[in-house]
Amino acid sequence: MSASVRRRRGRTDAATQPRAILRFASYLRPVSGLLAAGLLASLLQAVLQWVAPWPLKMIFDSVLAHHPMPALFRWMPTGPQGRLWALTVLTIGVAVALGAASYVSNRWVAQAGQRVVSSIRADLFGHLQRQSLSFHQRRQTGDLMSRLNGDTQDIQSLTVDVLPTVLNNAVTVAGFVVIMLIVNVFLGAVSLVMIPVMFWLVRRYMARIKDAQRHALRAQGESAGVAQEVLSSLLVVQAFGGEERETARFGEANTRQLDASLQAVVLQSAFTPLVAVTMAATTSIVVFLGAESVLSGHLTPGDVLVFSAYLRGMYTPVRQLAKLGGVAARGQAAAERVVEMLEADEAVPQPVHPRRVRRASGRLTLDEVGFSYPGRGEILRGVSLEMPAGTKQALVGHSGSGKTTILRLIPRLLDPTEGAVLLDGIDTRRIHLSDLRRQIALVPQEPYVFRGTVWENIAYGQGSPSRAAAVAAARAAGVHDVFTRLPGGYDAAVAERGASLSGGQRQCIALARAVLRDAPILILDEPTAGLDVEIESVLMDALDRVAAGRTTVMVSHQLSAVRDAHQIAVLEGGRITERGTHRQLAGTGRTYARLDALSSRGEPTSAAAASA
Repeated sequence: MSASVRRRRGRTDAATQPRAILRFASYLRPVSGLLAAGLLASLLQAVLQWVAPWPLKMIFDSVLAHHPMPALFRWMPTGPQGRLWALTVLTIGVAVALGAASYVSNRWVAQAGQRVVSSIRADLFGHLQRQSLSFHQRRQTGDLMSRLNGDTQDIQSLTVDVLPTVLNNAVTVAGFVVIMLIVNVFLGAVSLVMIPVMFWLVRRYMARIKDAQRHALRAQGESAGVAQEVLSSLLVVQAFGGEERETARFGEANTRQLDASLQAVVLQSAFTPLVAVTMAATTSIVVFLGAESVLSGHLTPGDVLVFSAYLRGMYTPVRQLAKLGGVAARGQAAAERVVEMLEADEAVPQPVHPRRVRRASGRLTLDEVGFSYPGRGEILRGVSLEMPAGTKQALVGHSGSGKTTILRLIPRLLDPTEGAVLLDGIDTRRIHLSDLRRQIALVPQEPYVFRGTVWENIAYGQGSPSRAAAVAAARAAGVHDVFTRLPGGYDAAVAERGASLSGGQRQCIALARAVLRDAPILILDEPTAGLDVEIESVLMDALDRVAAGRTTVMVSHQLSAVRDAHQIAVLEGGRITERGTHRQLAGTGRTYARLDALSSRGEPTSAAAASA
């Protein structure tokens, strides 16, 4: 990565930090009571740590060395044996109270952290679902999954581990400093020498550790993206012998993640012993000076013992801070990455004052429609097309001519960059988005099925899914027999991405799903592509039944499927160059006629063949 890129990213990350803090503060409000109670328990734990060394001091001074008891403890037994028992019980009592406070703090803060992260994850998932197709086409699914799962988990660690520990340690150290200054100003001042050194170490290393963790998370997202892409395309990878290439590609991304993680480990490893050495040196100096004060009669052995205990007590919080540095840095970097996604706003916008539509007649109009993806040039240019309600419309043309883009514009999966798409004369951008999409049933080229049963997949998208309704829809579509032949019938289990079904069976599910939708508009994107002759025949008959009475917009390279269309539009280079019925276009000698001639001879209707 170049230095200029690193500088730009560094400025972006720095700008994201305050927004991340403000964004996540809103998630703390619903759990503020639980979090406050947990933090109060953490404060109690710190206060108990202040007094924990004093019973031991009194055992040394007032039991073993016969010094008078402090005025606050004059109520204790006067005899050495009685005092020993009382102070031992007091020591155990403080330890039990410390344990109870620690339990309450850990439990309540952890519960608050779990709730916060659950809310963040739910909001992030919903936000990603609302983004446009072009947003997802520009991003790796693996990186989005890394942010949704890994980064939110790091935020939970930041909330659960860092927040209460930092608060507890800060109060503990502050109390220790005050008590040491009260016991002996000179030794207390010597002990304080290490605090600016600690601040310098923290300031020097934490920023560098956080930067390394940020790069590690970014590299983790890249490697997750490669892994997701390869594992979801394993058939092609193995068929074309691409395993070594993909292993090398994943290895490069994994190495970048490893390098960044190792850099963080090196910095963390250097930070911790530096803290330990500083603390050990300070402790040695204080013990030496304290021992001299005992020999000169200015301090008791118990005083030196208390000082040593407090210094060790200060070492533990600082050491925990050193260990939590990496967790905090990773959590902050993860929070910035999540906020970056939450602030990405490429969702198809809901109209400010939406028109509500119960059931449309299905008349569609493309009015001088243009569309372009950012940085990829125009896909559609000045496309105008009138599609009356209840008619069958076909879009044909070479690959990349813009056919599928038109299909995506109708339900507003994308919005045109020029012109308008109209439903019953209303700009679709003015119709309530859920109302618009309720008017449309989609049968995509690659049918999407989910884990579950066959009937649950047919009923997908229904408010109250019903097995009986799913079976009735399959019967109406004419594909009932396809499912009854499956082991288990409609209750047959469907594997992830429909791996347990054939392409034709998946397409039959998509078709029955469209029937159950009962929408006035039906969109068919290459519905019979790649199917064998028998299942294609079943589907063609089913399509005729499903399309009856609906406005049907169909894309197909198999012209036999579109010859009965009321209107056929031929697209070339993002423009409509021909339109009419099959009979009108077949005799023109132009692109459609050449494609039809090739199709009649059973030859491929590719762009090259059509233009030959």
